[in-house]
Amino acid sequence: MESMQGPRSKRGVGRPSKAQPFRAFVLDLLLKEPNLKSLDVVKRARLAGYEGGKSALYAVIATVRPRKSRPLGLQEKIPGEVIRHGIGQADVRFQDGSIRTVNFLVSRLEYSRWTGVSLIADQGIETLLRALVGHLQLAGGVPFLSAFDRTKPIAPRTDQDGQVLEWDSAFAYAMVEIGVGVEIRARRGAERGPGTNLANWVKQAFFRDRQFNNEQDLERHLADWVAGWNSTPCPEAGNRTPLDRLAEERQRFRPLRVSPEGLALRFPVVVGQRSTVLFEGQSYAMPAESAGLSGVLHLYPNKVVVVAGRHEATHPRHQPSPPHRPARATGPNALQPPLVA
Repeated sequence: MESMQGPRSKRGVGRPSKAQPFRAFVLDLLLKEPNLKSLDVVKRARLAGYEGGKSALYAVIATVRPRKSRPLGLQEKIPGEVIRHGIGQADVRFQDGSIRTVNFLVSRLEYSRWTGVSLIADQGIETLLRALVGHLQLAGGVPFLSAFDRTKPIAPRTDQDGQVLEWDSAFAYAMVEIGVGVEIRARRGAERGPGTNLANWVKQAFFRDRQFNNEQDLERHLADWVAGWNSTPCPEAGNRTPLDRLAEERQRFRPLRVSPEGLALRFPVVVGQRSTVLFEGQSYAMPAESAGLSGVLHLYPNKVVVVAGRHEATHPRHQPSPPHRPARATGPNALQPPLVA
């Protein structure tokens, strides 16, 4: 029954929390130092006047600390979502006793376990990207995410935990042109987890204890091994073959908009005083009016296209190019042949 003084005022049961007034303090601290240990947070809170217990403040810390989500590449495997890439080297033995070091790119779809392996000339950005697009062609389309087992050469700068601080600019633009997201799977030590290095898997499963007659024999055996893997029932694929499950993946793929030959890598350039652009030790001529302009060089397998302002020039790649000779060009440098490094 209500007293004559009116209804009783409602209040919480128990003593007011000593930790809640420090919620803003903890939040501000963790925003500045997200990796700060909880015990260090408590120590700093005490210096700021906190007089409560550790458990109460730990509860506050748990509610405001940013949670680390698992990378998408480690989530449940879904058709068409993730393709992983690994770059490796292997010492190949031939029947004549010679040994040659070869580079290779391996790609594997996480859901179907479909795999592609290509021998590549080197581990440079251009070689990697053209081989990667070739694997996407074979797979039949573009999944949502490309996960890489290592940061080099696609990320020249990383922090001590392997997180990317800077992407290679040509790689980043190519990924946009292909239309696929990128994630680095690289971890350190025990954080790598099982089966996180595709290159080592190929080295152990194919290259180890094998000899070949010549390079053509190597390529033939590698193609047979990959075909056998893709047509063999796999426990990780529900005891179905990767090729069977690849059909499910293709239903969710997006179309591949470029081919290995049609992929143009972009590099920033500056047209020199002699109206030439120097790239990879080769000079490419530009119209005289473009001297001093910044531009972009589009790199194809057999040609380069340089665009600077409203000026554009196309040249065969790795071949000396004749200078542009516009009728109105004047001056001592306008008709000079390009410098060849």
